[in-house]
Amino acid sequence: MNKFNLSSLLVILLLIFPFGSASAAVWVDENVWDNNWENRYRHWVKTQWTDDIFMNPAKPIYYKYENDCADASYAMRLIFAFENKLPFVVNNQMKPGKTISNQMKTWDKLPVGVRVRKFLDYIADVTSTTSLRNDTYPVALSDIKPGDVYVAPGVHSYQIVEITETGIAEVMASTTPKIARFLLRTPSFPFYVPDDKKMRDGYRRFKQPQNIRKSAKSQPGYSEEQFRLARDLKFDYVAFTDVIAKKLGKRAERPDEKTTRLLLALCMYANDRSVYVYDALWHLQEIRKKTGRRCMTRQEYDGYSTPGRDKRLGLFFSSIRTHLDRVGRFDPRSRPARWAKAVFAIDEPPVGELKHLNDFCMVQMTLGEELYMPLRELRKNLEGGHLVSDPHAPLQYRWGVVKTPYKATCPTY
Repeated sequence: MNKFNLSSLLVILLLIFPFGSASAAVWVDENVWDNNWENRYRHWVKTQWTDDIFMNPAKPIYYKYENDCADASYAMRLIFAFENKLPFVVNNQMKPGKTISNQMKTWDKLPVGVRVRKFLDYIADVTSTTSLRNDTYPVALSDIKPGDVYVAPGVHSYQIVEITETGIAEVMASTTPKIARFLLRTPSFPFYVPDDKKMRDGYRRFKQPQNIRKSAKSQPGYSEEQFRLARDLKFDYVAFTDVIAKKLGKRAERPDEKTTRLLLALCMYANDRSVYVYDALWHLQEIRKKTGRRCMTRQEYDGYSTPGRDKRLGLFFSSIRTHLDRVGRFDPRSRPARWAKAVFAIDEPPVGELKHLNDFCMVQMTLGEELYMPLRELRKNLEGGHLVSDPHAPLQYRWGVVKTPYKATCPTY
């Protein structure tokens, strides 16, 4: 944001939100979280948590707020708390056993609107997808509601914004890098299956302030069901989300609806790999520049390599192919059917069909660059064993563009 915009925003906030008294909290609590407020929060998420929440100049406090995925998830809860004079409390990751709340007086001499914006920025700086696991707890699949979040610690998070009549938990999300942006709404489940052995990922709900220091197991509605189910289904995304849809839905999905949902999720999952590839290449560049080391340590390699993720991507393609085989013959006028056929057809599809598929989904190979790969090409590269999980490999090897085997010059673990 340039200086003019910052100055303009400050003037607007000063005009709308007057100065507070000395030793002022970020905002004063007037209400207490309970079931009634949770229900009002869920309705607010469905109706007010829109993709332009940070890009609407009519909402000056939040306008041009720079965010990534975790920032957006925390902001959803924080903004509702502020607008309804409810407490907002999270664990202090830097001081175990301590909390951070809207009772902070760091900005007590500033107008309330500016205090809230400063507090938003501060929470974004001290929280992450990793801290979300401590500020939330897992719930039963039949109890997933708007306002809940999906957390993949250290990787990504989504806000659940709607449960459709077919039982789909639609999501909103930001991404990296941290910039002011429109949020992305997707009419599909998060494209992860809970797989953390310590049960720190999955579909989760924010702890209420009065319970923030209590363990996850002591929270109301705590459930380990999703972890048992994921394990029993061998982490099959399609089978796992089918169960959720049946638990939450009022009617069954039509074949075209399910095909569209699965292709959207596949597109999202494939594009998410670009974050891993980018992070690995950036980290490798940093250690070579700052330390002179050419190779990652074992711990770094484990953190930045993608063998498990690449295996799951292959399983994702296979699961969708199985779904299509079960459906059988499609209506030739169906767009999802044509997209799916273009992804999985053995023979090269007509140019027009490929264009329709590519208009629907292209896979970004790395952040910040206009390098894209068609979904069909990614499938072929994956099935051909050309994708490289080694974080030392150049970009073209990571995505299988180069078909010759990658010869590692650093240790692999």
